Amino acid sequence: MFNDGAIKVLCCTATLAWGINLPAHTVVVKGTEVYNPEKGGAVDLSILDVQQIFDSAGCPQFDTSGEARLITSHDSLAPYLD
Repeated sequence: MFNDGAIKVLCCTATLAWGINLPAHTVVVKGTEVYNPEKGGAVDLSILDVQQIFDSAGCPQFDTSGEARLITSHDSLAPYLD
């Protein structure tokens, strides 16, 4: 339904975002912390994970441009700016 345009907004967890290939004009990552059971707590998404999620924005075969936004705490921002 999202691909057909019947659903205009799709909200999902990072886990779902890693596993699906849905082109979108705008992708927003709200929060960069995910639970890591090996560390027993929250860790920040890697820059590669964020880039993979952002890759859904503006896929050339569906759109002429795309936008990606990252919303995170100031303490977590630095690695994503490099």
